[in-house]
Amino acid sequence: MNKQVDQIMEDDRESVPNKGKDIASTSCVSNIKPNTGMTGDILTQLQNKMGSLTSQQDRAEWCCIYRVPNSFRKVRPEAYTPKLISIGPLHRGDERLKDMEEQKLRYFKGFSERNGMDKKKIEDLLIIIQDKEPCIRASYSENFSEITSSEFIEMILLDAVFIIEFLGDSNDSEHYSESVKPWMIFDIREDLMLLENQLPFFIIKEIYEKGFSKQATCFPFLDLANVYLGKYTCSQGLQNTDRDVEGSRHFTDLLRNFMLNGAIQRSNSFNPIKLKYNAVMLREAGVKFQVTEDKCLVNITFEERVKFQVTEDKCLVNVTFEEGVLKIPRLEVDYCFERLVRNIMALEQCCYPFEAYVCSYIKFMDHLIDSAEDVALLAENGIILNWLGDDAAVSNMINKLCETITDTYTFYDDICKKMNAHYKNRWNHRKATLKLVYFPNVWRGTATVAAAILLILTLIQTITSVKSVF
Repeated sequence: MNKQVDQIMEDDRESVPNKGKDIASTSCVSNIKPNTGMTGDILTQLQNKMGSLTSQQDRAEWCCIYRVPNSFRKVRPEAYTPKLISIGPLHRGDERLKDMEEQKLRYFKGFSERNGMDKKKIEDLLIIIQDKEPCIRASYSENFSEITSSEFIEMILLDAVFIIEFLGDSNDSEHYSESVKPWMIFDIREDLMLLENQLPFFIIKEIYEKGFSKQATCFPFLDLANVYLGKYTCSQGLQNTDRDVEGSRHFTDLLRNFMLNGAIQRSNSFNPIKLKYNAVMLREAGVKFQVTEDKCLVNITFEERVKFQVTEDKCLVNVTFEEGVLKIPRLEVDYCFERLVRNIMALEQCCYPFEAYVCSYIKFMDHLIDSAEDVALLAENGIILNWLGDDAAVSNMINKLCETITDTYTFYDDICKKMNAHYKNRWNHRKATLKLVYFPNVWRGTATVAAAILLILTLIQTITSVKSVF
């Protein structure tokens, strides 16, 4: 036994120095001579990267045009992708959109001929774009370093002139009648609203004021855009618009600002209370739905006598709930509604994460609508104007709009709290049942009263008969 122990100890003594050598050979770096050339290269790389951080901070001031997040795009990619025309660098080079590049040249040729644009005047426009190129590039969330300066300036000029010409609805120009067919107008109109298909307004305005000076004098660019947007502006003119509308940075932003023009000021809650009951369930608790004429999407109110009502408010998001009356602006749902709203919601998630009023409104409507029956109820009360003709289609659309929107906060916390409390009140259910079952209309109410009178008379007669017997 002692010999075995001595042998083991001897083996350990032999192995320990080897282990130390192995460790030293793998972990000790003090004997390695520094490569000053390599460290200098690394330092240069770090300095370049830190220099780019400064430019990123500068970019944040201008950035307003984003590529839609993948989580949004996966749900409905066609909602964010242009059908006919590429504007700006994000979809530049898309083979599907190549045909419209020739049309841009036709528009530019017509613009040059009508406005007497000689070489000097065109050079002036190019200089304007060249001076603003850093700001224009900074307006996009991506660098596009592969696009040369000359290519970028040419792209901006052609796209800006096309937009201005298209907005002006050049019905008398030869190139317009030949190149843009009636069926194309609607697709182009929608394409110009997409978040990824934008030019910053500041450069379009400068080109408009310089190249279309006569038109710009009597018809400012924002008025031109307002006429073009039509029903989507939710406004009857610009005389009552606020500074947010005036300061819109591109068409998607302008559309959002028009929808929020006149919105009720609300504080957001980061511990949101969800609306737990859909429209049909709320009606059973006595809630009345009332349409408002408010065109501001987010203006929602609730009064303590639940009824759904349309209001006179022009802001679509101005929803109120007081005395049991839920007042909601009319929501017009047509075939382009989903595409436009999805792009506005994507803009809010990228640019206005703490002012996502439209996202919050759509989330509220998602809680209110669970099925085709809820849509039918809201349509019956004039709150939803359904141009799709299918209540189930509207229900599915509203529900899918919120698939990628989280409930991190809401602007309707107070309304949801009131409506949940109203639903939990049993007395409200009894009153609603009495009205919905026995007094839904004059005839049913008359029949109910007559039956009650007959029952009372029968009871009196029975009591009288019993008394006479005794």
